[in-house]
Amino acid sequence: MMDHLRGRLAGGGKDFVVVECAGLGFRVYVSASTRNELPPEGEICFLRTHLHFREGGADLYGFYSEAEREIFLATIGVSGVGPKSAISVLSVLGVSGVLAACAREDAVAFTRVPGIGKKLAQRIALELPDRLRKVAVELSPAAIGEGDVPPSAPEAEAAQALIALGFSRGEAQIAVSRSRKEIGGNPPAEALVREALKQLSAPRRV
Repeated sequence: MMDHLRGRLAGGGKDFVVVECAGLGFRVYVSASTRNELPPEGEICFLRTHLHFREGGADLYGFYSEAEREIFLATIGVSGVGPKSAISVLSVLGVSGVLAACAREDAVAFTRVPGIGKKLAQRIALELPDRLRKVAVELSPAAIGEGDVPPSAPEAEAAQALIALGFSRGEAQIAVSRSRKEIGGNPPAEALVREALKQLSAPRRV
């Protein structure tokens, strides 16, 4: 399996670049975020890659960071999401936007992506956080970009309490977010911790 590609950036189009390596030109589909990170045409670039096989051929996808590739792979694992849609998710939201949306299970954020309707967005918001956790991509506060609403003080306090109990930051934030929705209103930290512990002790979905 091809892991990465290093070569001269020879050109590209709206959603792809052409990387020349050993006399061969590789068409690599990339997100807008990755495209913005690449050097000017004619210079050497480096891309982490994923070769996706489809009926009748295969497509090569490129990523400027390992985090972006892991998010892409986790996203195409969600039923109904293909590689082109996963790249669109990264183009519209970026790595930080995806992680922030997952931390809050914000389905509305995913509806901003062309081709993703309300039902699919809800499925992504529900399934993607667990998939990212399995590949150790943390939904950390640093992932929340400018303009996003940070967690409330009780939520932050509850998450820190869960982390102190040995849960990962990603697990804590997801559990607290779900607990707030389950309880409703503006519950205190103690109530959030109790509800989160119930969720974290329950059998995980496969």
